[in-house]
Amino acid sequence: MDKSLWSFLLPQWDGTAYGGLQWAFALVMLAAVVVLPLLLARSARPAQWQARLQALAGERGPLPVTTTPDQLSQAVATPAERWAAAMPGLILMLGLLGTFIGLGLALTATAGVLGPQAAPGALGAVIDALGSKFKIAAWSMLAFLILKSWITLRAHEQARLAWSIGVLKDVATAAAQAQAVQHAEEQQRLVDAIKQSGQALLAAQQAEAQRAHLRHGEWLDAMQRQSGRSS
Repeated sequence: MDKSLWSFLLPQWDGTAYGGLQWAFALVMLAAVVVLPLLLARSARPAQWQARLQALAGERGPLPVTTTPDQLSQAVATPAERWAAAMPGLILMLGLLGTFIGLGLALTATAGVLGPQAAPGALGAVIDALGSKFKIAAWSMLAFLILKSWITLRAHEQARLAWSIGVLKDVATAAAQAQAVQHAEEQQRLVDAIKQSGQALLAAQQAEAQRAHLRHGEWLDAMQRQSGRSS
């Protein structure tokens, strides 16, 4: 059983178009299973997310106050992370495509086998040949399971979302501190304006009092001179 299972799963080169198709699809899926985790391990890091956030801030300005953690997480996702989200589904579709192509080639090649002159064992040979065409679909399902399991264990999306929540908290804290400083500065300017107004009013009152005192003194002098002339 193990031997038949391995012979079914391993690609085979039989000199036909389907043999080349097997190796092409096998190499593509193997590259996806090996290369994508390596790229994720390299790029799904806070330093990469911070660099993308700074690049976005340079292009679009500061983050809007209405930005949600999900929106920020999607915005700072690296190309490798975007490919990781789409690759399992693409591999499944690729496996189905390869299977249908292989079935089409097999049916075309064996079209004349089931004719009136077909040998007694021809039907079994055709069914056996058609059964081998499903190995690309099996590869795609295996690759899908491997990638999904690795992505789930790696949990880079959850880590990026947690990082986004932390960034938004820091932004909100910085905005609140800036608003508090601005409010304190406005209050200080208001106090200074009131103080200056009070000082100006006090100076005006003192000047008015001095002028009133002078006028009173002049009036007294005038009254004394008039009294002197009357006597």
